[in-house]
Amino acid sequence: MTRRKLIWTVVTAMLVAACAIEPPLHLRQALKVIVKVLWKAEVYPEGIKPTGVSLYFFRGGDFYSQHTTASVDSCAVHLEYGRYRLYMISQSPEEYAWMEFSDLTDFDAARVSVAETKSSWYKAKAEEEEVLIGNPEMMTAGVSEEFEVTEEMIEELQRRTAGADEATTESLVQYYTIRVPVTPKSIVAQYWISIYSDNADVLKAVRASTTGMARTFLLTAGKTGPEAGTQLITQWRLTIDDPVTRVGHLDGMITTFGFPNGDEPSPDRDPALNVAALLVDNETVENYVFQVGNLITAEDPPEGYRALYRLVLGSVENPAIHPPDVHPADEASGLDALVGDWDPGETIEVGM
Repeated sequence: MTRRKLIWTVVTAMLVAACAIEPPLHLRQALKVIVKVLWKAEVYPEGIKPTGVSLYFFRGGDFYSQHTTASVDSCAVHLEYGRYRLYMISQSPEEYAWMEFSDLTDFDAARVSVAETKSSWYKAKAEEEEVLIGNPEMMTAGVSEEFEVTEEMIEELQRRTAGADEATTESLVQYYTIRVPVTPKSIVAQYWISIYSDNADVLKAVRASTTGMARTFLLTAGKTGPEAGTQLITQWRLTIDDPVTRVGHLDGMITTFGFPNGDEPSPDRDPALNVAALLVDNETVENYVFQVGNLITAEDPPEGYRALYRLVLGSVENPAIHPPDVHPADEASGLDALVGDWDPGETIEVGM
């Protein structure tokens, strides 16, 4: 046996899967100490849970090892003597199509960013440096407190198991269990926007962009980073609140990291919501710009989300937008419960 005796660390999680790592012979002959990570993660929306997790171990502040597990029981990794911390993320970085991971082997700097995207119709103002980002995928992350694997523990276990049979050895191994609580939580928030309109039944399709959204989330700090971007909202649902007055409201919803620098909604922030609505005549496009920094509120999030940010513009009594009362191009109602984006091939000028 080498001077630095290696031990087994078994990580057990409710939503984490087992990684069956078969160690080489010299490690299988080493004595075992079990480290259990006990965690309770929020499930994804609609009861869907992660199918795996990645664990990043740090020893004395330096990166030590990374393991990804894909079933639901436990994972065995090898740790030397020392003091450790770990953080964990759902899935593995390779499984996210629209997320970019950086500095995962640096405990303090580890982060994930939403990938930059493009749009066939969205154009930033020429004088602005603006990054267009997609919507983050659902993801959880959690951090442990520091825990220690001591030489005294191994030496005591060696002494007690010397000459013991297998059953006795296993019972002693269970006695030397280190428990490391970790509680992963969702890093993704939901942004829900409602816009009240008169003549609501003339709305055919809507495009919108919201500036000043966080692009990066710091995995071990549990908050957003300083980078910002603009997110698009292209799927909207229309509800008619008063059929007599034809007042209704649009609901648009996106996933987001929230706001940069760990900020919460505040009058000190002044992001813009830009809205373009195509009407049922297939010609008229109405453009609206709202400064919404003092209008966004934080509410209790639905299951699976870190936060819920809510923006309501107008009301049934005082709508926020006023599209003209145009006639449908085909003399048929253009009203649809789902008011989405429109064909990017149409020659319609939209100033965003």
